[in-house]
Amino acid sequence: MRLNGIQRLLETGLIVSTFTALFTLCALISFDPSDPAWSQTGEYLEVKNITGTAGAWVADILLVSFGWMAFLVPAAIQLAGYLLFKKPHKLFHLDYVTLALRLIGLVLFVSSASAISSINFDDIFHVSSGGFIGDVVRDAMIPAFKFTGTSIILLCFFFAGLTLMTGVSWVEFVDYIGEKVIQACRLLFNKFQDFQTNKQVQPVDRQETEVQSDEMATLEDVSDKTEVIHAETELNSQQSLEQKPIAKLKDRLFTKKTESEINQGTQTTAIKSEPSIESFSPDKTRVDVFDELDDILEQEINFSAIDDDDFDASSALQGLDDAPVVAQETRVQSPARPLKPKVEQDKPVFVPEPTAKEKFEELLNAEPPKDPLPSLDLLDRPDKQKNPISKEELDAVSRLVEVKLLDFNIQASVVGVYPGPVVTRFELDLAPGIKVAKITGLAKDLARSLSAVSVRVVEVIPGKTYVGLELPNKHREIVRLSEVINAPKFEQNPSPLTMVLGKDIAGQPVVADLGKMPHLLVAGTTGSGKSVGVNVMILSLLYKSPPEDVRMIMIDPKMLELSVYEGIPHLLCEVVTDMKEASNALRWCVGEMERRYKLMSALGVRNLKGYNQKVLAAKEAGQPILDPLFKDTDGMANEPEELDKLPSIVVVIDEFADMMMIVGKKVEELIARIAQKARAAGIHLVLATQRPSVDVITGLIKANIPTRMAFQVSSKIDSRTILDQQGAENLLGMGDMLYLPPGTSVPVRVHGAFVDDHEVHAVVNDWKARGKPNYIEEILCGDATEDILLPGETPEGGDDESDPLYDEAVSFVIESGKVSVSSVQRKLRVGYNRAARLVEQMEASGVVSSPGHNGAREVLVPKGGVN
Repeated sequence: MRLNGIQRLLETGLIVSTFTALFTLCALISFDPSDPAWSQTGEYLEVKNITGTAGAWVADILLVSFGWMAFLVPAAIQLAGYLLFKKPHKLFHLDYVTLALRLIGLVLFVSSASAISSINFDDIFHVSSGGFIGDVVRDAMIPAFKFTGTSIILLCFFFAGLTLMTGVSWVEFVDYIGEKVIQACRLLFNKFQDFQTNKQVQPVDRQETEVQSDEMATLEDVSDKTEVIHAETELNSQQSLEQKPIAKLKDRLFTKKTESEINQGTQTTAIKSEPSIESFSPDKTRVDVFDELDDILEQEINFSAIDDDDFDASSALQGLDDAPVVAQETRVQSPARPLKPKVEQDKPVFVPEPTAKEKFEELLNAEPPKDPLPSLDLLDRPDKQKNPISKEELDAVSRLVEVKLLDFNIQASVVGVYPGPVVTRFELDLAPGIKVAKITGLAKDLARSLSAVSVRVVEVIPGKTYVGLELPNKHREIVRLSEVINAPKFEQNPSPLTMVLGKDIAGQPVVADLGKMPHLLVAGTTGSGKSVGVNVMILSLLYKSPPEDVRMIMIDPKMLELSVYEGIPHLLCEVVTDMKEASNALRWCVGEMERRYKLMSALGVRNLKGYNQKVLAAKEAGQPILDPLFKDTDGMANEPEELDKLPSIVVVIDEFADMMMIVGKKVEELIARIAQKARAAGIHLVLATQRPSVDVITGLIKANIPTRMAFQVSSKIDSRTILDQQGAENLLGMGDMLYLPPGTSVPVRVHGAFVDDHEVHAVVNDWKARGKPNYIEEILCGDATEDILLPGETPEGGDDESDPLYDEAVSFVIESGKVSVSSVQRKLRVGYNRAARLVEQMEASGVVSSPGHNGAREVLVPKGGVN
């Protein structure tokens, strides 16, 4: 695989840093005090250092400066080289506060470690063990603090510097040690209990051995034909400590019968049903339970001890199959089935349900999961309803609403009440002649009179002739993601792009399909729950589809919200935080969209679903389809590759207003191109912004993204910008939203599901344990400074005569007899920049004159002068 120029330099730098660290380590190991160097001189002798004179000087300087700490310098060089050359684009996103803290921690760590070494350790190679730095710090502190005080202060600086430099949490370290100590104590306690239990069971084993020896003496002359009543073996006996003594007893209980006894079994019931464990009294001890069990079994069957070494399970089962058939009323059960006496059930132990944080910690130490999708146990359980609304309270509020409406001369009656987790909808039947607009204008007055935060009026309820009045509940419930994502509406949806939004006002789950949207616009003010809503939608995709079905590109200008998903196998590239790389990612999406359209056109299908079905059907038939777009560019006559299933691509942009501000307004064209064409190619956009203004959510974007989601906004104007209607200004915040589904103009009020940060981390780490991401380097490796061109435009500095519209522009100018940039722009329907370049090229070619003092130009070529 060939490397480009930048990649060559980066890998060369990594190689240089590696061998520099190796050279330094060899120089330090082979240091000899007699070698001439910086700290000592002498006659020229043979240098004993294996790296020569240069290595002797390097080792001498490091040892004199740092002492023992000099041996950490090669590791530091290797680590610095890795960080500088492995991911160089991260240097442009440095967190200067964190960098400053790390540098401060490095200074504290080196100076304190050198001073501690200088105080407590012997010299190395006739050089101070702490070096020059350690001696300076030691000599400055010893007179003032003496040995004990200096040691305490230096240890404080050592651990503080290590924390600032590496981010190690000593609190978590202490918690980890404490947890391991507690686990060790529990293990020892369980071992002690096992020892006591086995000690009590020993008399029972001896008594059973005597019984079996007596029975063998009486049954020595009996026929060898046996019937084994033993269906479950030692595998069940090892399931718990309580079952273990019983299993030991029953493993030695095998039965023998004579032929006469077997013949008599056809007339009477040969085997009775096993006695139930309820027949034992809970007041009995464990030994009494075993004695009673032994007596009951002896009354039902004849025992004889069979040597375990001579026992054959297959022959025993064959003998059981050959036994006479018992009457239908008889129920044969194995006496060796594990029994659990109720002796130890007197004191029930309450085990609290583990939290999501504890489950996350267990997940880190667990083996890679075998299920294809994460478990719902990673999410917090839903909260119980603490303050349910009674029917009397609803009736009282209904009468209050009618009375308050009468105060404003509006006669209406409440005909339906629908309580939900956050709001309650009251359906009103208006008197004849009362307009809905009258109630809409009184929304704030009704909120004031009803002592509510806000009141939203639903002017049209589909399928009903009533008007809706939505009032917030006194006690708000939290809609957890676990209770919504577990709904059959989500689990039974076959689409891999199914997303959970939350619950409606009636408490029913709201599930949407991103493939049918096909793009989504999310807007709302800061703190309205927009970022949590985006996280809920992303987690829904992670719970619904593996990376083979859905891949993602995440653009996060704020570098906070989406960076947590770094490393999941669904990502096509790293989480984009540089907006120049974001333009490259969008440009790659446009190219991928065009490539997929060419593939689908060559295969004769209309969308991505049909393409995947055709490719998979051809593979199952044993005749895979070869790539129809393959071109032998290098002349090597390579064979085209087989087509494989293509996943859907979801592009999530957390704050595209900031991206448009940094990259420029031209990025809107790329978003519009993807939005209007990429649906059939399986590429979908999720745009989120906290600035719902017309310069961000433009008409071009709104025309191509019909599905919108509005969280709480500050004014009616912002609500109209998002939804083309008001209503979002009356929302309650904290996930309360208006969802405008595709193909309709009536928004649905949804209470967004809530997901905590530790739940997101748990799901992300679960996917990280399943596999590593397969990044596509071409997405971010494009020229970040390249302008985003409008369709049909050529790059700056290109050959303008190669423009396909140049000849048409010249013909238009000669025929019209006048020239201006605006006329060429209108005639050819191109951008202003392109039209200006065409006119300037005509001037360079001598077709038109240079502009005069008033900016006008003249056509120098008469009609018919240019062929």
